[in-house]
Order: sequence, then structure tokens, then C-alpha cells
Amino acid sequence: MSQLSQSSIDFGLNFLKRISSQCDSKNVLLSPLSVITAYCMVLDGAAGKTEQQIKKVLNLDKINDQSEDISQLIKQVIESYRIPATAGSRQKFILNFGNLLMANKDEKFQEAYVQSLKTNYFADAFNEDFTDGRKIVEKVNSWVSNNTEKKITSILNEAPDSLDGLFLVNTIYFEGEWLKSFSKKRTRNKIFNNSDGTTVKTKMMTLIDERLNYVDRLDKQLKIVELPYVGNISMILILPTEDNNLKNLIDNLHSTELSSLMDSMKKTRLNNLTIPKFKLEDDHELHKILPSMGMTRPFQMNAEFPKITEGSLPSYISQSIQKAVIEVFEEGTIASVSTALRRSTGGVSPKRITFIADRPFMFFIRDNKSGVNLFMGQLSNITREQFL
Repeated sequence: MSQLSQSSIDFGLNFLKRISSQCDSKNVLLSPLSVITAYCMVLDGAAGKTEQQIKKVLNLDKINDQSEDISQLIKQVIESYRIPATAGSRQKFILNFGNLLMANKDEKFQEAYVQSLKTNYFADAFNEDFTDGRKIVEKVNSWVSNNTEKKITSILNEAPDSLDGLFLVNTIYFEGEWLKSFSKKRTRNKIFNNSDGTTVKTKMMTLIDERLNYVDRLDKQLKIVELPYVGNISMILILPTEDNNLKNLIDNLHSTELSSLMDSMKKTRLNNLTIPKFKLEDDHELHKILPSMGMTRPFQMNAEFPKITEGSLPSYISQSIQKAVIEVFEEGTIASVSTALRRSTGGVSPKRITFIADRPFMFFIRDNKSGVNLFMGQLSNITREQFL
């Protein structure tokens, strides 16, 4: 189990609480691991209060005082999925990581920093002429599109200006088949009860009489079930009881408790498991959200990034965006995410057991080997945009 496991759960749940507090009926999708990876790439070049705040908000401060040790943990996660399938073997799933460092041609990097990104993050690193802003936008967006199998076609909308020194981008692409696929013959149009009180008829997929990891906690007013993919990755679904609601569940759920709840699941025969077939897209302006969580210094002119470039000009993160998409259907799931940072210079049961997700719920896509949450989110409302 990776030490990043608890960090991904802590940060992801805190992030979800922050978004939910602003709008409890919003659909949310994010990748905790993508945010952690992108910001650990700048953490390698940070010092002082900037370094402390990044570690604290990402819940990395309890791992180790040395940033290089955190880089090694990320390297281990990425490296474990870079081993190609042996001849004649079936690829269990696709989990690809991409990291990009693109710098203005006038920026002179510290060699140790570039080497760390290449060694620990397997990053592509090169210089470009930022005076041709349109070309930079096309290059970055093309790189993101290629690394997410065209699921995310753009991460940048605005061309860099003369103060932009570099871009750091992370992508994660996941494609997995359910260990037990849903039969299309059982997919039916059924009612989903949206958090805003409306109802919608949408396609719902059903499994009958399957043994799955499951727990029903009446005291917590929630149910949890694990849907495994082929391989060692699973989707975890958390459904509030009918007397509860998703916002109340999220507000009162703590990361250690969540970990304990997932550990308490046991193999159980479910008579009926029904979940919606859906597509969800989301984006987050991290440069606005993370400061509200306590990470302010990296986005200010007095940010401390002394180990990235040569010279004495101040550096700070002027823009940081994550875009994510997920498609959940009968055969499996496709999910992808891209996180970009723009740095500026200037500065068996006797009873019938069912799990019917016909109301708002939380979900995670979890790497069972490392315990890291790759993706997480909440489905609060289904509209035509979510239809598959």
C-alpha cells in the first residue's frame, strides 16, 4: 500500500467538501492523484512557506520532510503501470500517465530539477518560443489530446504572454472492463431522483445475484459497494440511504472513517445492483479553489520556487486548471483527466439485499494495489449531458 493512499483520500474528500459547500447540487469529477502529481512536480522546485503549504493542503506533510521521497512514491505508482504486457498475455486495463514540462526558450532550468522530473515523473521536457502563443496553445492541447485518447482535446484556451515562463501538465487516462459486465438486455429506462427535487428517466444498468464487496451501515445511513474491473482497480460507490442526502453524507464523512468503511466491506450476495449509465465532464480552476483550502503562497508574487530556474526573478503559479471526463457503461469505464499549471515570472443473506443508485451518490476509481484514488466524484443530477 502506497503512502500516497491516505493523502489521495484526505485531499480528495476535502476538495469535494469545498465544492459541495459552494453548490450541493453540482456534479463533480476530479482526480486527486492528478492534482497531487502536478503539484509535486512544482514541489520539487519549492522552498519555505510555498513548500509547506503545498504539502499541507495535499496532505503530504505527514509522509516525510524530504520532497524527493514524495517524488519517489509517485514514481513507484507510475512505474508500476509502465511494465508492458508479456507476449500472448491480455492487457487487463489501460492506465497511462503523462507529464509535460514546456518552458519559454529564454528560461534556463536548473539541471537537477529537469532531471528529477524526467527520472521520477517520466516527464517530457523541452523549450518553445512563447512569442508565438497560438502555436504553444496548439502544442499543449495536442499533447493533452494524444495522452487522453482524444477524450480531452484542450486544456489551454489563452495564449501565454511574455511573463509566462513554463507550463506543467499532468494527464491520466484509464480504460477498464468490468470483471462482471452488465448485460445490455437488463439496461432499462428508469427514474433517477435528482438532488434539486426533479426526476429524470435515464438508462440504468443492473446486475442480478452477484457476490461483491459490500457494507450497509445503518448507523451512518449509507451503503458502500465495490465494482471490480479486470485487474486490480475498482469503482467504489457510496449511496446515502433514502432518509439521508449526499451533502449531509459528505459534510459528516471524514477520511479516516471513509478508509475504515471501505476496509469493512465483505463479500455479499446482492440480489440487485442498479446504477445509471452516464457520462460526466468537469473542470476546476485550481488557482481559485486551492487558495481557499490554505494553499495561497504558490499563487502570489512572493512564492518561493528557487530550485526551478537560474536567476533571481520571482516565480509563481498564475493559472492552474484540471479537466476530467468519465464514461460508465455496460462493458466498463473510460476516464481521463488533465491538470495544468502555468508558472509566471515577474514576477449470503437471509434477507434481500439491493443497491439501487436511483438518487445522488459518490464514487471513486481506486487502485487496489497502491490504495490511491485515481478519480472521485459525485453524481447529483442527471441531465441530457450525462446520457450515454
